Amino acid sequence: MISNKINLFSIWLISLIFCVIAIILIGGYTRISDSGLSITEWKPITGVLFPLSQSAWEIEFNKYKLIDEFKLVNSLMTLEEFKFIYFWEWFHRFFARFIGLVFVIPLIYLVYKKLVIKSDLLYIITIGLLGMMQAVIGWYMVKSGLVDRVDVSQYRLSFHLITAFLILGVTLRFYVKKNMLNSNVFVSKEEKNENKFFLLLLVFTFFQIFYGAYVSGTHSGLLYNTWPSYNEHIIPINIFEKDSFLANFFENGDFIIFFHRTFAVVLTVVLIIINYRIFTKEFLFKYRTIILILDILFIIQMLLGIFMTFFNIPWHLALLHQGNSIFIFMSLVYLHSYLNFVRAKL
Repeated sequence: MISNKINLFSIWLISLIFCVIAIILIGGYTRISDSGLSITEWKPITGVLFPLSQSAWEIEFNKYKLIDEFKLVNSLMTLEEFKFIYFWEWFHRFFARFIGLVFVIPLIYLVYKKLVIKSDLLYIITIGLLGMMQAVIGWYMVKSGLVDRVDVSQYRLSFHLITAFLILGVTLRFYVKKNMLNSNVFVSKEEKNENKFFLLLLVFTFFQIFYGAYVSGTHSGLLYNTWPSYNEHIIPINIFEKDSFLANFFENGDFIIFFHRTFAVVLTVVLIIINYRIFTKEFLFKYRTIILILDILFIIQMLLGIFMTFFNIPWHLALLHQGNSIFIFMSLVYLHSYLNFVRAKL
């Protein structure tokens, strides 16, 4: 669908896309391994330095000992164990700085070579602003777990995750747009009209990823290791435990896990509708391959979710679950962007 022409702009955007995928996965493991609160300060410049001496390690460990996570959860942690969680949080922050360089340095060269056109500016500015905002959100999230609690706020966690997906989506859409500019590909108006269904599935998927952060942030996935029931109940017994709908929606683990599972069914229904349209309308037959890929990715995602439930969310399945959501999201962004930018036949 997209031209195979490789140029400097495409290489830059592809590099950014791979970097964002990597940091989402690194961030996922940092979260799963409970490493996120190991660095209790935000030093944008000097924070890049990794402790190398015994005294430097002891200083960092003593800072960690002051927060509630150490006092209430990890009071028996040794220095060697601390080094493990510290590394992952440091590496997460280090890689974020690296992405900043991957964004800025090639961009300067592209501007110098006059390869940046006026229509590129909105995307470039948006990616840059989202990237800077993400850095601030990251510290804002970590800060929430340093006082009076042993983990980060689920609100800030979801904000942090979804901003990363926004950066990924905007960058991929920018890539598709750049490669469609000189494309000789045309599609029918009927094909372009089908894009509303892909947009609906994309929006629903984006929301499911967003809400998945609440499942993780509230540890709701650990409440029930049965599926499709909730400890022999069709609906969790404490689903409306809190006073208001919003409180239940964002803070009640029973409601959160029930809604996350139920919304997966809604996504499945939308996907079935799209499959029916793709396989019954001749002018859409060319999209059968990508839809089959999407079907497989969705099935894998549901199976991962189910197995995570049965085995109390082991880290490798949780990371695969998050990684697979990235590929589902990217497939939908790509497909929607392609049909949005490709020219219609007259």
